[in-house]
Parts: sequence; C-alpha cells; structure tokens
Amino acid sequence: MASIRFHIAVFSAKCTHLALRLMGRGATTLPGKVAVKIDPKILQKLCKDRDCVTITGTNGKTTTTHMITDIFRNCGYTVVTNVSGANLLSGVTTSMIFGMKDMKKAEKEGKKIICVLETDEAAYGKIACQIMPKVSVVTNLFRDQLDRFGELAHTRELIAKGLDSCEAQILLNSDDSLVSELYKGREGRTVFYGLSEESMHYNNVTYPDKSGVLPASSDAEYCTECKTKYTYTARSFGHLGAFSCEKCGKKRKSPRFFVKYDLSKNPSDEGYELSLLDAGAGKTEKDFEADTANTAGSQGVSGLIEKRVKLPIPGMHNFYNSIAAVSACVCMGEKIGDTEGLSFDKCAAALEHVEAAFGRMEKISIGDKKICVLLVKNPVGLDRALSFVAGASDAEGIYMLLNSNIADGKDVSWIWDVDFESKEFPEKVYVSGDRYGDMMLRIVYSGVDRSRIIAKPMEECAELLDQAISDSTPGKCLYILPNYTSMLALRSILVKRYHLKDFWK
Repeated sequence: MASIRFHIAVFSAKCTHLALRLMGRGATTLPGKVAVKIDPKILQKLCKDRDCVTITGTNGKTTTTHMITDIFRNCGYTVVTNVSGANLLSGVTTSMIFGMKDMKKAEKEGKKIICVLETDEAAYGKIACQIMPKVSVVTNLFRDQLDRFGELAHTRELIAKGLDSCEAQILLNSDDSLVSELYKGREGRTVFYGLSEESMHYNNVTYPDKSGVLPASSDAEYCTECKTKYTYTARSFGHLGAFSCEKCGKKRKSPRFFVKYDLSKNPSDEGYELSLLDAGAGKTEKDFEADTANTAGSQGVSGLIEKRVKLPIPGMHNFYNSIAAVSACVCMGEKIGDTEGLSFDKCAAALEHVEAAFGRMEKISIGDKKICVLLVKNPVGLDRALSFVAGASDAEGIYMLLNSNIADGKDVSWIWDVDFESKEFPEKVYVSGDRYGDMMLRIVYSGVDRSRIIAKPMEECAELLDQAISDSTPGKCLYILPNYTSMLALRSILVKRYHLKDFWK
C-alpha cells in the first residue's frame, strides 16, 4: 500500500504540472523535482514490479528510446516513456507519475506494459538502483560537456555504478572500446550489438571516402589496459570499429546482434535498406562466420535470423540506434517470456514504422518547403551531421546555431575538433546563436567563402529562420543544426510561427 507521503508527492506534482501548463510551460522536470523533494524514494515506488528498459550513453539516447518505444507499441504494448527527453531524476520521475493513468488503464484491459526510460549518463549511477531495469542499453561514449561530465573514464565509472546496482541484462556497443569494457565482471548478463565487421571492412576498402574521413577519434585512442595505441582493421566513425591492441591482445567483442550494410548507396537518403541480424542466444557474428565457412558458404546457417528493413530515420549513425533498439526489445521479450510477441522478425519489421524524435532527423513541412532538425552537441555528433547533410540529395541550405549555456557546456572550442574541411556545404549557409561569431569563424576557416554566409545573433535567429525558409526552393530542404538550448529556442519559434506542436506533446 502506497504511503501518505507518496500520495502527497504525486498530488503536488500534478498541481505543479497544471500550473506550469496554464503558463504555457513544458512541465517536464519541475513536477518530478517537487515530488522527489517530498518523497525521495518515489521513483523506486513508481517502478516497483514494472518491466523497465533504460537507455544511456553520450549520443543516440533519445532516438534509440523513441525507436524502442515505437517497436513495443507496434508489438501491442502500452508504453510509458519520457517523450520530451528529460532524462535526469526529475524528468524520469515526472514521466512515471504521468504514466500512472495509462498503466492503470492498461492493467484493467489486460494489456502488457513496458517502461522505456532514457537516462542521463552522469545520473545513471543514482537512477538505475531506483528503476531496477530488466534491460539496460549503453549506446556509446564520446567527449561531451567536459565542464559537466569530466573525462570519459569518469562517465564510464558512473554508468558502471548504475549497472552494478541492478540485475539488468546489459546491451553494449561492441564497436566502442570504452563501452564494451563494461562487460568485465558482468559477463553472464552482457549481450553485444554493433555493425558487421565484414561490412565495415568492405566499405573501408571499397568506399574509403565514406568510412570516416578523420583518423580514429582521440576520445579512445589508447588501450585502457596497457596504454598502447589501438589498431583498426575496419571503422565506422569516431573511435567506433574493429579495434585491437597488439600488445595485450584486447580486441572488439563479436556481437550477437549486428547490421550488414552497403555504402555504395547513400544512407542519407530516405528508404535506405540494411540487414539486421541475430546470431541467436549464446552466439555471435564470429560463430556465424565459422558456421558459414564450415558449410562452404551455404544459406540457412543454424540459429541465424536476418531481416532486411528500410532505415526509418536516415544517417549512418542510425545503423547503431536501429540495431540497439531491436536488440533491446528482443532481449526484453526473452526476459519476460514473450519471445513470440517480441521475436526478432517482429521487432525488426516494427522498426520500419518508427518516426523521428524531437530534433533528431525530424523533417517538418512548412508549406511546400521542408526543414530538418539535427541536434549537435559534441565533435562526433557534429561530424556525423555535417556528413549527413553533405550526402543529402535535397540539401540546399544549412542553418547552424551555437549557444554556450550551462546545458550546452560553456566551452565551445570543441567545434575546432570537427572535420569541417572535408565536408561539402550547401550553397546557402546561415549562422546564429549566442556564439554565432565562433561558428562563423570556424566555417570560414574551413574554406567556405564569407559571402555565402549570413550570420545574425541569437536575438535575431527567428528573423534569420524566416529568411532561410523564404530563400528555400520548393521541394528542397533546409537542414538546421542547433545545439541543445538553441534547439529548444528554435522549437519555440516553430511552435509560434509555424504552428508546430510542442516537444512534450
């Protein structure tokens, strides 16, 4: 039976939510903050006996969470999730409080319930022990907001603390040398996902211009065991790839779930097809390769399931998000005994019905023109976004916004770690934000003629947006690359001027 303190906390959160909504505010975090103040264990109580999936890491959390949510819903589940992306304790608590109504209704109707919760990587250590997830996904670790997170080793320790506070099945990115290390001491409950080593190697050799222009990111350049520099036989981007240490023998773990792809086609285009594969419980990609060799290349290798799907949200980085999402749903099915309803085939097929999350490859029609919003908040994220725009056939303009508020990270020098020089910019370039001068200078230094750039301060970003949309050709797309707080400001402008729904809806 819930305590009086619990009920007071829930009531107070709902009153706070109502007051904020009457003021036109999002109400995504403050209600939870009020509730936690009254009942510090409220999240633990809300999650008790619930089937929960958590998603943490540097990049891809919101998109992966959105994908997992949509897959579960397409498979017949009622899902509670933090749709706004508010992923600290307060935001997760808010989402669970306002998901209570849907959960009670589903229980009365005999429907299955799943909670899919995005969690901030620095807060994961404190949140996981309250959520007690059955499945926990770790996407990747990239340098991000050093003034808040510190070095990546520290962030990884915080995630490790969270993993040790629960008994979740752990899904790790095999291609990330920092993330894959989290299997140590947790071997019995770890499953790996990643990209096919064969695909990465093939595309490195055949399409070197599309295999990652920069050398391996310095985020994880050296082996954490013996400090020797990693060698790569294949790479996707950043420090992700088939890494190995020649001195101590540490190397990439072979994944159970993996993606086969072909970069002769453009992953920036809608409708790009790729193959998702499941080697089967207890098996990996290496087992599949061995079986194939032993059967002289025959089809139908024992236990392997392959499903070809159209990528629902374009971009090579979404290869990882897609396989992580399908893996999480399949593993949850195995944990709760619904291997039929959440089979690999069904989960992979449901992936095609996923729509982009707020600000993550979100294409929006404005009359006969389109804009696409791509959140960028660190060097690898911006590099991926610029690569995507450079490859997009409908790209006519790019609008970049750079702020340096606390939620963004005060230091913007990270933009100089991004390979602007090798990217082809659209003809029309617009720049705004509190630090628009820094971004404009970086673009000019990359070789873009100053006469092509129209730059205005944050106070005039709405007018610049109007101009950029007005300058667009019908059928073409204006790609907008904001960092976090400039994205929130941009969304507010779009809601007021172009009647878009708010991000929490």
